[in-house]
Amino acid sequence: MLTSPLAHFPLRRLTASYRTGRPVATGITVDGHILIVEETINESREKHVLSIHQLKDDWRKTTIVERNDIDFSLVDRFPDGRLLLVASRCDDDIDGTWLPNAFIYDPQGQLLNSFCLDDGIQNMQIDEQGWIWVSYFDEGIYADAVTSSNGAFGLVAFDDTGEVQYKNRQYPIDDCYALNVCSSTEVWFFYYSDYRFVRIDQEDDLVCEAPTITFSQFARYGDYLLATNTEEAKLLERSGTLFKSIRSIRFMTEQGISLSGDLTMRDDLIVLATAEHLYVGRLGQRLDTLLMGE
Repeated sequence: MLTSPLAHFPLRRLTASYRTGRPVATGITVDGHILIVEETINESREKHVLSIHQLKDDWRKTTIVERNDIDFSLVDRFPDGRLLLVASRCDDDIDGTWLPNAFIYDPQGQLLNSFCLDDGIQNMQIDEQGWIWVSYFDEGIYADAVTSSNGAFGLVAFDDTGEVQYKNRQYPIDDCYALNVCSSTEVWFFYYSDYRFVRIDQEDDLVCEAPTITFSQFARYGDYLLATNTEEAKLLERSGTLFKSIRSIRFMTEQGISLSGDLTMRDDLIVLATAEHLYVGRLGQRLDTLLMGE
């Protein structure tokens, strides 16, 4: 574990983020809306359903979709308002083909399409042109390598019909730990076994060495990344092609109470989910304070 000076990062409670059911997934859209999916009971129908809440400050919109046997763990929204639910794992049919694990719904909750994005999905984010960026963990990469399917490439982009638009052919990804799709022209990911952060853009890729920590989420702002796993959070600063840890980060409420929960990050937005609420903050708005330390 790296030792660095401690800095506190206050997060604001999102007023509209109250919970009513069992948490299923949390996501962030490319334009900064927050999505939470819960399993709830529809009393009029007397059955379990999935409630997809779209949040922005005090605004909240909910879409109800039918609960099925798919174990969803990822959510995002297309630029035209359609919603995408994805399961990390998928089963194969009796003929050996993969069954669907990606389901598209209209804003009213009606199923429009479904297809397979391959097994072993680590993360999924949609950019502003509607491409679905998908990263894979080691089981998906090496199991799929046997059949030469898409997951073997570690990072793949699909269109909204499931057709491949991009495959990583340059980086030897054994496990794509983290993904941050800031836009269609700026895609970041962090992979093993090289422990490198990579930025794909319209010009030359930026490839940076990083601490040997299995970061699973990260936010970025300028030459800084705030990267986390289940045990620690670090503020990293880029010098050339090297990210170095300069601060250990502790999240807290605006009232100074320590926070712990599940983290989701995209661009410079940070979302921390507790059992009751979501707490949010932006790296760019707190960077100067973090650099000063505790």
